[in-house]
Amino acid sequence: MNMDYRVLTLDGWLEFNRVKWGLSPVRLRLSVDRSDRPSVELVVYTDKRGRIRTPKLNPYTPMSFLPADTESISRLGRQWLSVGQLVVKEFRKRGLVNTVSFPPSIGDVRPWKWSGFQVSVNYSFYSEFPYDPDAIEKSVRSKIRKATKLGYTCERTSRLNDVVQCLEDTADRQQFDYKLTVEDLKTLQGLLGSDICRSYVCYAPNGDAASGRIALYYPGASALDWVAGTKREYLSDGCAQLLWLFTLDDLQNSGACGFDWVGANIPSVAAAKAAWGGRLVPYYTIRQPSVRALAHHVMDFVKFSRLRSGYQ
Repeated sequence: MNMDYRVLTLDGWLEFNRVKWGLSPVRLRLSVDRSDRPSVELVVYTDKRGRIRTPKLNPYTPMSFLPADTESISRLGRQWLSVGQLVVKEFRKRGLVNTVSFPPSIGDVRPWKWSGFQVSVNYSFYSEFPYDPDAIEKSVRSKIRKATKLGYTCERTSRLNDVVQCLEDTADRQQFDYKLTVEDLKTLQGLLGSDICRSYVCYAPNGDAASGRIALYYPGASALDWVAGTKREYLSDGCAQLLWLFTLDDLQNSGACGFDWVGANIPSVAAAKAAWGGRLVPYYTIRQPSVRALAHHVMDFVKFSRLRSGYQ
């Protein structure tokens, strides 16, 4: 599965997070023995005290593993563990304030686990392009037909106020806050361009914005479902499903390699996304080591050292 999250490494995305959340983006390339490879590239954000803090609305901390040339699976594994330890040291040196979520493409987080970090697993769905329309459940297709019959229409739009209306309605209904304004979205599109920060709206027959979403996309890479919302009075009409289909088709036709639905960790949300036939993928989250975890890590290290020295 080709999962490529380079959109989260673009200068414009980093600058938006700096301006919006007041955090400093830091590009890191860590190599073994100062050689070019094996190495790892990642982007972290730091607060005024230099501690790593993941900005709000950032789905993943982008990370890429650049191995030295080899076809040996065991050597690749050893290379990853060696550069993973470098990232662990960087995390320890800077400190970690909140949760870091690695993209699904990072499937081995043992260096953090062995170093006492709190490791958890979350889930998302990923649809490879071209997606299979037959994999979409009948219930979804039925809602799409309903919305179409009622006269709903979808478009990519520059009317960001329409998108924000939908976001705010959903946030109010579900009691959370995106903390995104029209000006924020204008800033983001100005930094990335409307082809990378893509805004979509489904309009009701009366012209009202019924459902809106924004996807992040870089040509040839994976697209991410960033933020979305639907007004409560239109929830039963199938407009959200119609807009999802429109978004998938637009991104696929534009050359994206796949679509990350970004999160399937709440039962109702997971059920809605599963109905589109994407593959369930795990992704790992890391938190600062707890005192208990550090104590266990020290004990394990002492036991390991004694065994290596020939003691029981």
